[in-house]
Amino acid sequence: MVHNAMSATEFYILKYLWSRETPATFSEIMTHFNEEEKKEWKKQTVNTFLTRLAQKGFLNIDKSGKRAIYIPSVSKKKYYEDYAQQIIEDSYEGSLKNFICAFTENHKLTSNEKEELLTYVRSL
Repeated sequence: MVHNAMSATEFYILKYLWSRETPATFSEIMTHFNEEEKKEWKKQTVNTFLTRLAQKGFLNIDKSGKRAIYIPSVSKKKYYEDYAQQIIEDSYEGSLKNFICAFTENHKLTSNEKEELLTYVRSL
């Protein structure tokens, strides 16, 4: 699963769901975005985004109780790992070395960053 597989708004909703310690109800999602984020989203709009996230495999919808519960189907950590891997595959011919070369060409690593990178590579 990759970031570009969803719209910016879908990603915005998914980030909110990741930030919660518990699954969310539709009402909680509406309240968060309309009252706390000052959006003016209609119920149908939010429902469409949630349905799309579920269809794309990013969200599970548990309809077993009185109210539907919305639960991310992929953790934030796993999502970003997959996203980083996809960037390397798509843009750097699957080469981590090519990615690091491109990243560091205009951004010189500090001594500490170099040491951290070397320590990480040695631990593989």
